[in-house]
Amino acid sequence: MIEAAASTPYVGLRPFTEEDSELFFGRDAAAHALLAEWLRCRVVIAHGPTGVGKTSLLRAGVLPSAPSTDADVLPVARLSGPATGQSSEEDEPADAQASFDAGNPFVQALLRCWSSPADTPTLLDAIRDHPDRRRPYSSTRPILVAIDQVEELFAARSVQLDQLDQLRAQWFDLLAQAAAALPTLRILLVVRSDHRAALEPYLRLLLAGSGGGPATASVSEVSVAALEPRSAQAALVEPLRATGTHFASGAAEACVDDLATSRVVDATGAESLLVADTVQPVFLQLVATAMWRARPGADAVITSRLGPAGNVTAVLAEYLTLVLVTVAREHDLDEGELRAWLTRTFVTERGRRGVADEGLTTTAGLPTAVLESLTARYVLRCEHRSGSRRFELFDDRLIEPLQRGFPEWAVSGTAAEANAGDHLRAAQVSFADHDLPTARTHVEEALRRDPGRSLTRAGAQTLRAQMCEMQRRWQDAEACYREAAEIYESLSDTESSGRMLAALGRVLLESGQTTRAVEDLQAASERLPGDAEVQAALAHALWRTGQPWAAAAIFSAVLTFAPDSGDALAGRARLRVELGDDAAAMQDFERLARSAAQVVAQPSMRAARAVALARRGQVAEAANESSVALREAPDSGPVLWHVAEVIRARGDDEGADGLLRRALDAAEPALLPHQQSQVLRLLRRSGAMA
Repeated sequence: MIEAAASTPYVGLRPFTEEDSELFFGRDAAAHALLAEWLRCRVVIAHGPTGVGKTSLLRAGVLPSAPSTDADVLPVARLSGPATGQSSEEDEPADAQASFDAGNPFVQALLRCWSSPADTPTLLDAIRDHPDRRRPYSSTRPILVAIDQVEELFAARSVQLDQLDQLRAQWFDLLAQAAAALPTLRILLVVRSDHRAALEPYLRLLLAGSGGGPATASVSEVSVAALEPRSAQAALVEPLRATGTHFASGAAEACVDDLATSRVVDATGAESLLVADTVQPVFLQLVATAMWRARPGADAVITSRLGPAGNVTAVLAEYLTLVLVTVAREHDLDEGELRAWLTRTFVTERGRRGVADEGLTTTAGLPTAVLESLTARYVLRCEHRSGSRRFELFDDRLIEPLQRGFPEWAVSGTAAEANAGDHLRAAQVSFADHDLPTARTHVEEALRRDPGRSLTRAGAQTLRAQMCEMQRRWQDAEACYREAAEIYESLSDTESSGRMLAALGRVLLESGQTTRAVEDLQAASERLPGDAEVQAALAHALWRTGQPWAAAAIFSAVLTFAPDSGDALAGRARLRVELGDDAAAMQDFERLARSAAQVVAQPSMRAARAVALARRGQVAEAANESSVALREAPDSGPVLWHVAEVIRARGDDEGADGLLRRALDAAEPALLPHQQSQVLRLLRRSGAMA
């Protein structure tokens, strides 16, 4: 095996086999978990998307470990679809049960794996008498049976649906009979994820009559996923240990990062990155094989600078070209036209994967057989949904080599017609995807293309302001919001103008410009008199400028037309405490407790409520509330101020004065100016401040 490893440490696109187990890395935990479930459960379903490595995990990961268990392990069986013709009656064997088995091509597939061609056993006989089982037979030793590619039960297309349904039911029934006759039989079904749901109606058959109890009569599911980065690095590095070759420091990590990162271009030419959490095993093998072949010689160091072999996109582009040339020849197509069709059909204008639903005879303008050929070669993948198929690119990592191999894509179609509105929509989508660099690029292009006072420019400035706000660039955000508000006002869009003025007021408050914030929020409230959020924002601004009575009045007005406004109710409750109206404040706190318990639990609300309780003589309850608030917000000016009042109500003047001095220096948040004045008056009154 070491000699084999030295010559070919990577298997390429073919699945790993048992003989490749010494080259199989990165899946130890998954293999052990799957084997444990196989031994424990009556039926195990291992499922994952196409190309994820389910067969490799079974053959090179699980099976080599199975001999260490006390179990009989039969060879892995693979299904193949029914033949186009049915068996003739004169070919039927004499035994009735054997005839029934042989008449089902799915059963025949299992028998070919588990019996001699000269024999005509039943499925039960083939399992029970298989030569790989140890003699004498044991009534307690598990019999491990694995059936790969179970999706063939549902993907076969050479017979009518009603016949196919009957063949499936017969197959499961015969397997269930074997399970009932062999209580220690453990069945592992390996299936593509998009066919997992189709197994559900047949699972009861497999468990019927097993008599194994809850522990053994259960169905377990194991999901097989693509390689995580650390596992992918192991799959790259470990096979080289017996070859005298190794990766340079950081080269394997760089290769895996490149495999997970897709650099895509949208129809306007803007570039963005798509970063995946996992790496496709087939692409890893392609790149690893290319790097191995490109190494300078034996005992060489593999770096990420081995020309095209060290460039993931170049390797995938070469593979794509090979596939497209092959498929084009198979189906009498032009390779260039096939590449153009593939790119336009399966890459959207945003540079993301597109989908195509299967048609009756053609799909997206080409015979469906073409898409099936591309699927078999890991360029497309398909999912079965409601009896139909949907095709898409195998992985995001193919977008970049597709686009580079067909550069006309970026300047064809709608690219030349892209206008400011197109860029704005692209920016909004990128912003929603948290792709801020791409969103910023599109916003700037939209503004460049539309210098006039239009709705498009107003929308672009609004989005630009939001991005500036996220970066705490208050001055830039203010300028953008103000221009957007002016544009909407000039276009008589009063509602949008009001919303921009409200956003402008919020930005001014954050930057400490409270007086100007009040002016813009008052203008916003005039345009949106029935908007509870805008009116509450104005009340908060008035509160911060030292106008608590005016703020309380606005909160009350909001609650007349929006009685469920938690923001207005919470604000009024705190203000009523600050203004000394404890009875009314407690009514607000009780309403909040019924409708917005999370708001009441905030430290500032707890502390304010504690003050109202203490003033009303409920000192013990007030002490409990204030201690929780202080523990959760020890550097909050309002909390320290209110807790000081509670402590003073309990007779601890010295402790109260200490908390008041801390409140003056607190910063999360700091006291408002008028609140600082009240704290200073309290300290002077108690003699704690000369």
